[in-house]
Amino acid sequence: MNKKNLFISNLAWDHIDFSKVVNLLKKYNIKGLDLAPIKINKNWSLAIKNSKKFKKVLDKFGLKVNAIQGIFFNTNFNLFKLDKHKNKKLEKHIKKILYISKIYQCNKLILGSSNFRNKGRLSIKDANHIFVNYFKKIIPLLKKNKISICFEPIPKEYGENYLKTTNDLVKLIKKINSKWFGINFDSSLFHYKKFSKKKFLYQKKYIKNVQISEKKFKHFVKPSKNNILFCKLMQKEKGIKNLSLEIISNRTDLKKLTTSIENLRIFFN
Repeated sequence: MNKKNLFISNLAWDHIDFSKVVNLLKKYNIKGLDLAPIKINKNWSLAIKNSKKFKKVLDKFGLKVNAIQGIFFNTNFNLFKLDKHKNKKLEKHIKKILYISKIYQCNKLILGSSNFRNKGRLSIKDANHIFVNYFKKIIPLLKKNKISICFEPIPKEYGENYLKTTNDLVKLIKKINSKWFGINFDSSLFHYKKFSKKKFLYQKKYIKNVQISEKKFKHFVKPSKNNILFCKLMQKEKGIKNLSLEIISNRTDLKKLTTSIENLRIFFN
């Protein structure tokens, strides 16, 4: 079995309880976080200031940030409704996110956000054209900062109307044609479809980040059959060193959180 570095999303608890959570992370040798800045900042105007403070806390406990996520949470940006003014605001926000990533010495951004890429009544062809052209334009920014964007396919059951599968994203990544883009593969893709080892391995070269989650992002208390199969596949994967547990909870449940990490450790001890 190949040793993995395990991370967990900070969406799994209330930030006010981090001092309690950190003991749990250290006990089970969790290397750090997939971090949503807004979870600690409350609003984007405080993001840089509070990120600098929190980085010192993470350093104190020897924890790293594997990826920055939730980069458009609590914003009203929509890629397909940009005028000149909104485009400038979006560029400013992206530069802020890149700066925050540098604070945390992190080189990956996760871009899910159904709202940001809600194509409305646009045809797939038109949406793809806008999507590819926009992200081609920001390649110089990513190259300058040496930070990659990991697009996350979101199943239609979670309200996604555009990029619902890895197939959708592979087509676009090929058209953008830059090493600064890849896929954030969340095992939620197997929540409503049969687990496919063949498909994952075929598209592995496009995958830059891997997250494991239960249906509706609940605690990892009773791992689904598909997640068990996925974890067993990850045990053997030499090219994937970092894995993150994705849980979304508005409150801190240390008991369920402990069980979740213990269950993850069964596969990656």
